[in-house]
This record gives sequence, C-alpha cells and structure tokens, in this order.
Amino acid sequence: MTMLFVYIGGIWSQTYTLENKWVDCGNNVQLNDPYYSPGVTFQWSGASSDGKANGFGIAIKYKDGNFESKYEGTYKNGIREGKGKFTHMDGSVKTGTFIDGQLMGHGTLSTEDGHTYEGEFINYRMHGEGILRFANGAVFEGIMADDAPYTGKFTNYDGSITYIQCGEPVEYLRDSKSNYSPKIGQRITEYFDKDWKRCQPKEASFYRLVTYKAPHRPDGIVRDYYITGELQSEQYPVYIDYDDDACSFLEGEQTFYYKTGEVESKRLYYNNRLNGPLTTYYKSGALASKVMFSFGVPHGDATEYYENGKLATVRKYEHGRLHSNKYLNITEDDMVFLVYNENFISNRKAWEYRGQSGIVQVNDEETISMQASPERTVSGGIYTGFAPTSENIISVTTHQRNPGKGVVTFLFGYKDWDNTCAFSIAGDKFQFTYIKNGVTVQCDEWQTSSHINPDVNQLMIVNAGDNIKFLINEELVKEIGRIYYDGSLCGVSLYNPSYEPIVIDAAQLAVYEVVDPRSLSVEYLPEEDSDPTPNAWKGNGTGFFVNPQGYIATNYHVVEGVSAIQVNFTRNGKSESYPAKVVATDPQNDLAILQIDDAAFHAVQELPYGLLSRTIDTGSEVFALGYPMADVMGTEVKFTDGKISSKSGIQGDVRVYQISVPIQPGNSGGPLFNMEGDVVGITSSGLNRDYFKSENVNYAIKAAYLKSLIEACPQQIYIDEGVKNPMAQLSLTELIKQYTDFIVLILTK
Repeated sequence: MTMLFVYIGGIWSQTYTLENKWVDCGNNVQLNDPYYSPGVTFQWSGASSDGKANGFGIAIKYKDGNFESKYEGTYKNGIREGKGKFTHMDGSVKTGTFIDGQLMGHGTLSTEDGHTYEGEFINYRMHGEGILRFANGAVFEGIMADDAPYTGKFTNYDGSITYIQCGEPVEYLRDSKSNYSPKIGQRITEYFDKDWKRCQPKEASFYRLVTYKAPHRPDGIVRDYYITGELQSEQYPVYIDYDDDACSFLEGEQTFYYKTGEVESKRLYYNNRLNGPLTTYYKSGALASKVMFSFGVPHGDATEYYENGKLATVRKYEHGRLHSNKYLNITEDDMVFLVYNENFISNRKAWEYRGQSGIVQVNDEETISMQASPERTVSGGIYTGFAPTSENIISVTTHQRNPGKGVVTFLFGYKDWDNTCAFSIAGDKFQFTYIKNGVTVQCDEWQTSSHINPDVNQLMIVNAGDNIKFLINEELVKEIGRIYYDGSLCGVSLYNPSYEPIVIDAAQLAVYEVVDPRSLSVEYLPEEDSDPTPNAWKGNGTGFFVNPQGYIATNYHVVEGVSAIQVNFTRNGKSESYPAKVVATDPQNDLAILQIDDAAFHAVQELPYGLLSRTIDTGSEVFALGYPMADVMGTEVKFTDGKISSKSGIQGDVRVYQISVPIQPGNSGGPLFNMEGDVVGITSSGLNRDYFKSENVNYAIKAAYLKSLIEACPQQIYIDEGVKNPMAQLSLTELIKQYTDFIVLILTK
C-alpha cells in the first residue's frame, strides 16, 4: 500500500476474569453482579427479603452513572435464578433461563439491526446448538461457538447453501458426535489421544479427572495428566464439549505443565476469551514470553526472551493491531532491528489486482499469488516506512510454480517506475537494475548463479555501511557501492515473456532496520511494570465542541484503538480536564464524536460558530485552530491560515479540501473555519513529504460529512447551521478570542 498521505494527528484498567461482587442498591437491598467492575451501581424495583433481592423485579445496571443493562426476572437470595429478560445498552434483548447469575441453556436473542437467535447460551454468549437468522434473510443452523457460527449449514439470502465445519468451509458436514454421556455427581476418568480426541485407555496419551454437576458442566477445577501420571494442566471450564475441545468454554486461570513438573504456560480467560497476561516459560523455569490480551485480542506489550533472560522481541499491540506495523528484534549479540513484516490480509486492497496484466491474489497474512498474462508484467508494492539512508536488510521469498519460466523482480527503494532499484532472477540467472529520474544508471548483464533454485528462492538485500550486498538463499552473489534510495517502497513483480500464464507465490516480505540501542524509541520498549495502567499520555490531537452538552468532534485516527481519553480546554481563563468516551465513529471518513464522561461537567456556553455543510470555493480564505505538537510547542491554542487550494483531494477525493493552511502532528481533528467564522472542515492529514518531496500540502474533511455523522449518532445532538452573523462582523483576532475556549486538547493512551 503506497502511503500517499500521513495523519497529522487509556487510563486502561480491567478485571482479568469474571468478578462476582455484592452491590448495595441503595434501599437496603443487595444483589450479586457476576460482571462487576468499579463504578457499577444498581437500581432494584421488586421483592426482597433478608437484605437481598428475592422474587420477581427489575434490576437496572449503571456504569459510572450511565445506563448499561436492564434485567427483568427473578432473583433468589440476591442472585439471578430462573426465567428472565436481559436488555443491553446496545438494544439487544436476551431471554432465557438464568443459573447462578448467568444466562445458561436455551434462550433467544434479538438485536436492533434485525438479527435473531434461538438456541443454547453459556454465560450470555451464543454457544451450542441454535439457529441464527440474519436481517438479510440468511440463516445459519448448527453449532455456535463464542457468538460465531462454528459447524453447520448456511442458507444464504439468495437460497444457495454452504457448510462450515470447525469454522472452515467444507463441501459436506461430517457427523462428529460420539454420544458420550458421563455420570453426573461422580468423579470419573476420561482418556484422550495425542490430538485430544476421546479414546480408549490403551490408545491414550492423556487422561482427565473431572466431576460433572450437570451435563457438560464440570464441578470446580479440572485436571489433565500425561498418561504416565504427571500433571499436564489445571483449568476451570464452565462447559466441556464432549466431542470438540475447541467448543469448551473457559473461565479464570489455566495452567499447563511440562512432564518434569515445571510450569509451561499460564493464561487468563474472561468469558472464554483470553484476557490479561499469557505467559510461557522454558523448562528451566526462565521466562520465555509474555503477551497482554484484552477480551480475546493482544493489547499492550508482547515480549519474547532468550533463555538467559535477555530480551529477544518486543511487539506493542493496540486492540489486536501491531503498533505502526513494526516490532523490535534483538539478537543474542545485542544487535537491534526494527522489523516490518508485511501483512497481506491487512493491506489486501493495496495488493489485490485483476486486469489485463494478470491477477494478484492474497492467500493469507504472509503470502500472495501473482499470475502474469502473456507478454505482460504484474506487480504490487507496499510503503514500509524505513529511512532510505538507514542500514537495513530487505528480504522476500518467492515460489515459481512454473520453474525456469518468467522474470521475478524484487523492487526496493521504489518511489515510482522512474526511480527504483530492481533485483531480478530468471531461470539460473540474476540481474541488478538502478533507474533514477527515468534514466537507467546501472543495468548489469545477466549472471549465472548456482545458488538459484528452480522453484523456491529467498532474495535479500543488505544495506550496510558503504555497500549493498545481494544474497540468494543466504549466499552472497553481488556487492556494489551504497545507493541512497529515493523511495521507501518494496514490492514484487512478475514478467511473463511467453504465450501461456505464469504463476508465482511471494511470501514473508520483511524489512529489518538497524537501530542504535542507545537511541531506541520509547514507543517500542516494553513497560517496566506489567501493570497495564501507564502513567503518561501517549498521544494527542485536537477536537472542538459541536454541542454545548459536551459533544466533541475529532478525527477517528486520533482515538482509534486507544484505551483512555482525556479532554482539556479553558473556560473563562481557567483550565478544565475531563475523561471522555467515543460515542460515534466513521472510520471511512476519519471522523469521530466524543462525549465528556464526567458528572461534574456542566454545559459550555452557546457555540459561537455553526457547521457550514455546503462546499466552499477554491481560493477561499480559511484558518485552523489546534494543538500542534503539544508536548513541544505547549498547550496554548495555535492559529494558522491559508486558502482552499482545491475542492478535492488525492485522485479527486471529493470528501476533502486541499488546503495551504500549515498543520502539524497534533492538529488532527481541529476545526477549519472560513472568514465568516463557521466550521467548513476538519483538519486531518498532510501529503507525505518524504515520499513526494512536497511542502505544505494538507487536507481537511468537509463539514458535510461531520454533519452526517452527528445526525446518525444514537444520541440526539443539536447542531447549528449557517453563518453566525454576529461573529461575521468581528475581526479575525476577535474571532480567535471568542473561539479559543471551544477548541479541545485531546490526550490518549
């Protein structure tokens, strides 16, 4: 994916596993919340005895004063028990039988967007046999696991039928039920083979000691053993699937052991999703890795260690996404690399192509397939972000399905076809080409190498010191003087000189950039404390009030994947700070609406500006207010001005204006005003200066798209439109004074 522009642009705390806690409802009645977290309160209307909710009633749950859910049903000694109806803040409604406070067994679900489900639940999750009906008319019948179809039949809205087995598409369903029926209330031994399939004792590699209090429901801890008697694991399943262990439902801590008795790994589950640290160990007991999870996805540090305790890799995740798509790799001799591994699935749109030149198809995260039409070249590339002057290693692995046919080229230092380097192989020969400003500076003769395989080859370029080294399958084949590239793109192309299609696979495209250990960026280093509540804000942007009641507009990329948000602004010369939450997003147009989330906040004065949703003309004078580079330039609102350069952006994108207003990192999400004093856009990004060698080419999202998002919010937010005539009569300096109190500094973690 070519990155054409760059964005100018919590306190995070959670309970790792379910926490049961008694909550005082304020009327001398307590009830039990199996999903308690700090800030939870309840309102109970119904029967009670002995200070506990007892009988039918309505329990309304609030989180920090905001509605979260409503339960209408029966309680027994303060715990949900029996038939009931549960309505969540997202509008979904679940009905069924509640056991020990949880929705268990047969029930129903309906959602605001028209989906319905009838079938088995475990801990409020669709898990087990059921029928899921989609709003578009499609139907899934079969086994659900973790709220998702797992094994069964899809009848699509057009009447066509597809099948999935264990989450994978299949031509037909295999009957996998064993009709196993264990004794209830009695400790029993179950046997499993090396693949954890139930079997007879003589075929077993493992056995389990378990007591069932009801079908599929174990009573307390479950322990598994190696067949030779050593403890293999300890866990707390809520539900055990007799035929497919992947459909079992876990809660709490799970520990695995080596046969020698040392701990192999520990992990924590919250409603069957990894939540908290997943830690692995070497047989020696030394720490091998630690990954922080948040409700099923990596979030926070993911570190790996050598057995001697030295750090090996550091990855930072933000709600499942690798920070900056890079991670640190440290060799045992203390060389440090900042590594970029291309994820083809994440960047599918940048790679996939189907046209006259051929086909580029993404297979998985690490692999693509390329088919070149006769006498055509098909190619793809990605902006990897390494500095052209840095020391680095660039590599890719290719697999030629038609051995000896076609020309496979590894493009690097690519800016465009007039400025690029190319390392090519064809048959048993290789070639290097260097083009600058459309002129071929160097084009070697094809050279034969015995290191080239007919099918699979790893191509590697090492940019170090004053030299570039070219390796094929880790063998040096060429060395030249250093070239400082014009671009930072890497890619692969396939030329087909024949009259029949040729196909290759490309995999493991990576850049290893050498980093000075003494100047490592703090953003890639692991937190010294494993507590996931960092003490400093890690990002900032700008926002502005769109309604006096605490609603604030900003860019989506300012708050994407963050765990906490704080907003700072001035009122009558005094600074105020409040926590905020995201209430609406439009990722496609890079917009978000925040709401101040603090009962101590009271509305600001009437806004002195409105949203002007019509497009204004090229050449119109505009100005921006924001907090650029607040950590360096300070937290006073900054003013910059310029003109509308164009009514469209890159490749004619009509959603944005091109503006000459200077903006910097931190300006993201700030308002762009016309000289009459109304918001006409939201500053968002600038053209990539390193890539295009450009200056002061910036973009703002048109206010019409913000207006559409506001109107689509679940909350009704009143906005003022049109030109504010009183403000239009003020001088520019007076306008700025009037507006400063409504411009918000957004801090994120």
